[in-house]
Amino acid sequence: MALDVTGHWEAGDDLRVIEALLLPFGTYVLDCVQNCMHQLEAMSPEAVLRVKELLNEYEAADDVDTGQNTGDAEGKVLVKADVLEWEVVGGKTGMTGPQKEMAKIRYELWNYFAFCSCLGSLNPNGPGNGMYGYGTTRLIRS
Repeated sequence: MALDVTGHWEAGDDLRVIEALLLPFGTYVLDCVQNCMHQLEAMSPEAVLRVKELLNEYEAADDVDTGQNTGDAEGKVLVKADVLEWEVVGGKTGMTGPQKEMAKIRYELWNYFAFCSCLGSLNPNGPGNGMYGYGTTRLIRS
């Protein structure tokens, strides 16, 4: 099945949803996401527009996070090659601002796709420091 792009969805939006929700890529997941996206558009075209906005916000936050991570390494020189020492700089621990924004957006996206039983459950207390990751799916008998 391919993503129907005759409505509000555009080519590649299915991959953007998979990446934003941190889903493992595969045929089953791709078909499932595409089917859920079709169902969402049938239920509410306005919801599709909001999901697309969230995907744009997610990518913008990801770009900021990548820039921050790259900037953290600039101007630094390896001075102790035989010993690795980790230091907390400025007392910061946990997620950065962009990472918190990405997690918030991911949660909002999940709420739009919560009706999709084939995606399983996204566990807010799951892997990746409270990030949302792919859960397990339930067996549905017909």
